[in-house]
Amino acid sequence: MKNIYLYYIAIFAPLLVLVGLIQSNSLPLSISIFLLLIYIFLYRTYIDGLRLVSKKIIGESEIWKLSTYGVRSKYFKELYLIK
Repeated sequence: MKNIYLYYIAIFAPLLVLVGLIQSNSLPLSISIFLLLIYIFLYRTYIDGLRLVSKKIIGESEIWKLSTYGVRSKYFKELYLIK
């Protein structure tokens, strides 16, 4: 996922859908919170990891290390700013 525009679509589209579902009260609160936690801890970690792997910054086996507190901030510039 080297294309930064696709990366931003991949991280914001599911979040916008989730926020829309929460605001319309389509889901019970417990399910909404569960889906939000899945998005934060699993989905974003995986998408960020895929971007770093495609840019050859980390290896595939290191993707889940991004879920550790503070590790993602180490790669902030590579994730969000550099095409």
